Amino acid sequence: MNFKTKTMHTENLAIVKIYFRYGQSVTGQNFWRRIWNNNLGDYLLKKAKQSSINQANIFTAKSGYLNNGRIQYNISEIPSSENTVCLELIDDYNKLKNFLNENAEFLRATHLILINNHKFNYDSN
Repeated sequence: MNFKTKTMHTENLAIVKIYFRYGQSVTGQNFWRRIWNNNLGDYLLKKAKQSSINQANIFTAKSGYLNNGRIQYNISEIPSSENTVCLELIDDYNKLKNFLNENAEFLRATHLILINNHKFNYDSN
């Protein structure tokens, strides 16, 4: 097999993980948006795209809990509104910091983890 080797220099690379409930809604929207487009995960994902964040993914947990609450299990086609969800953003540290500042009002009811300054080499062989 013929694999390419890629070295990544990530001096300013940062990862933000934003944890919230599956059914968590966006606050401060007008009437129609509250009815039709009120999912916090979708809203933040669209905001990340508008901010040109390099990579953004939403992960729905198979099971988990927030705030030392009850463990929630994702055992049906539609997860419980209390199920844990993670939005992961990967980009330059300053770009992510700007994103967090611009969306601070929507992030108040979430849990954030910021991981930065990672250097690694990727060798696919």
